[in-house]
Amino acid sequence: MIHGMEDDEEQGAPPPSQAQPQAQTQAKATKAKYPCLRCKKNVAKTSKSVRCGTCQLWVHAECENISSELYNILAHPERFGGSVSWTCDCCLASNAEIRQVVKAYTEKIKEVEARITGTEEGLKDLGKKVEKMDEKLNKRDENVDRKIQKGDREVFEEMREREVRRMNVVLYRVPELDDERATGSERIEWDKRQCSKIFHAIDVRLKEDDIKFCRRVGERGEDNRPLLVGLFSEADKDRVLRYARKLESTKHKEVAICQDLTRKQREEEADLKKEADKRNEHLSEEDKSKNLKWTVVGARGEKRLIKTTVREFHSNRQEWPRGGGRGMRSRGTGALRGREGRTSEDPRYRREEPRAAATAAEAAATVRDTRRRMRSEDSEESDAMSPPRKR
Repeated sequence: MIHGMEDDEEQGAPPPSQAQPQAQTQAKATKAKYPCLRCKKNVAKTSKSVRCGTCQLWVHAECENISSELYNILAHPERFGGSVSWTCDCCLASNAEIRQVVKAYTEKIKEVEARITGTEEGLKDLGKKVEKMDEKLNKRDENVDRKIQKGDREVFEEMREREVRRMNVVLYRVPELDDERATGSERIEWDKRQCSKIFHAIDVRLKEDDIKFCRRVGERGEDNRPLLVGLFSEADKDRVLRYARKLESTKHKEVAICQDLTRKQREEEADLKKEADKRNEHLSEEDKSKNLKWTVVGARGEKRLIKTTVREFHSNRQEWPRGGGRGMRSRGTGALRGREGRTSEDPRYRREEPRAAATAAEAAATVRDTRRRMRSEDSEESDAMSPPRKR
């Protein structure tokens, strides 16, 4: 700290006194170059004064109540082993506030640094998670690509298998050659002759030479194995399937003819049946009141799921006509009263006759629709290796 005994003016000592006019001295007195912090008077070079090491302003030793011992230490610090600094009371108070502010900012800086450190660690963890997620996404993309390729192969194989089976039919319950000593070619000739007889029975004129191949499916056992038959044209296959219903009126009525389906097609038909049963279990009350039901319709390989009306003709005799609509069951006695016992003037006759006629017409239309739908459908079996139900 620079004190009042310094001789160098550059270090802040007041200028030496000179003989000047009284007016100039009074002007300097009014405007001090080095004012005292306490008395505001000019601090002369010869006066005992010290300068604050913080604000660099001068103060008289007497104004600041600095003792002679302290002044000697401040004036000659080299005698006491080094530099000594002195700070005025104002700067001490300001330093205390500054220290508090600095301390508060230091704590905030530490908190920010801790947050930054935590953020950096979080960013590192996030980076690791992003890397792991990238790895998972890459693996998932690879799995998706493999599944797409597998799906493409399965679709191609399914299309190829359907093309191979396009001109094939399956015959069930066709007798096999009962001869243990028969060779394979003899059995094939036997199966071709049986197929030719069955085709002629349903008015499809196909000879043995029109049959591309015959092959029994499955292992030999007590029951007759299904017979897979390949034809040369799709038109012949369509005719065989179209006239297969004529087998009921021939001596081959135990035989059933179905289209050759792939495993996926059989699974799809089985899924349609399960879906129909599931939907029928959750029918709304409105659908039940309208007697609606989900059912599977269509030829094999072309089946679809539709909602249709199912009429139960014999479930409630009081609501459905009997005898072609000629009589209605009486609600009071339960006896059957015909139209002959009524006259045209009877109000009950006029009221019930249109109702009976409409009900009979609706029932007849439903029967026609059901028969037409049954004629358009093929076998309902989902497994081509098991014999279908007989119509």
